[in-house]
Amino acid sequence: MTPYNIEIFHPDFTLVQHYTVGAVVYSFDYLSIEENSIVIPYDANVKQGDYIYLRGDVDYFGVVSSISVDNVELGYSEIRYKPFMSLFNEKVIFDTDLQGSGTSLEDALKAIITDYFVSNADTAQNISGLTISTISTTSAWGFNLKSDVEGLHKTLINLYETLLVRSMTKYRVGLYATPNLQTQTITLEIGVKTVASQTIEADLPNVIERAINIKETDLSINKLTVYNAANYTQNEIFYRHPDGTYDTTDSDRITPVVYEIKTVKMQSGETFADAAADVAKDVFKKDTYNNLIELTVRNDDDLVMPSGFTIGQEVTIISNGTAYISLFTGMSRGETTKLVFGTIRLDLTKILKGVLQNG
Repeated sequence: MTPYNIEIFHPDFTLVQHYTVGAVVYSFDYLSIEENSIVIPYDANVKQGDYIYLRGDVDYFGVVSSISVDNVELGYSEIRYKPFMSLFNEKVIFDTDLQGSGTSLEDALKAIITDYFVSNADTAQNISGLTISTISTTSAWGFNLKSDVEGLHKTLINLYETLLVRSMTKYRVGLYATPNLQTQTITLEIGVKTVASQTIEADLPNVIERAINIKETDLSINKLTVYNAANYTQNEIFYRHPDGTYDTTDSDRITPVVYEIKTVKMQSGETFADAAADVAKDVFKKDTYNNLIELTVRNDDDLVMPSGFTIGQEVTIISNGTAYISLFTGMSRGETTKLVFGTIRLDLTKILKGVLQNG
């Protein structure tokens, strides 16, 4: 197995431990915070809230969540850790007017994180060295979030569950954090990663295990009519096709027809065609990745290349002659690698969390 360099350092970037291990076992799920554990040489300087950075053929950046000292007499301790994104699992006040305002989703997320974790008047709440940049622009966005009090355009939400997870599943907008001990910074990129779509043949013998779960629904929209709200005469009609794509071509369509009608108001300088296309993207893409596909391969598999995937990367998975479009959202790493695709989860605790999150 590929050796890993492990660095543990305080939030002020003071290095506490640095060593190399032959193997690391961990799981990461962008849609649900996973806690992992590792046994390390005991060091009384390791504290809850310290950072842990695992670097190998796949990198992991996290935060120490707890420490067990049961094996101190043997010279070891067990630490548990969560991903860096768990720091954003906090309540924030969200301005509902941002939705559809022309402010990009990336800029809205950057502003919220800056307000609460970079430029907060309570400096103890700020994350030292955090620098934020946006890497894409998602203009037409919204999560149907309503004001808690009519007319105030404010609502109290959980930043991670309500905004960060939904930004990934609906728009592929993610948060990508990379620490640098030398510069004492944590670079946080917000946006859609520019990564080419990949195709995986799941029935080939190099795939050790496969599980494909598709959330079918009779209510999936396959025809959308978008009207110009200014006159209700100008319209565009979009059709979904069996391969999951959609456009304005009235052929090779999914039937029976399940239709939706939307209206749109153009922003300054925006054409109706562009505005209608943004609405169609919002409507048709919302359940494109509504599946759970898990593929287990060897860590050094040279066909799938499991260490080369990026969270939010679109993937086409072919099994039994059917092509499924999905999204890379997590992985488990040990003697083998389990790649997790899609936006639904079958684990009971994650289902319950999703119900509470979306209820």
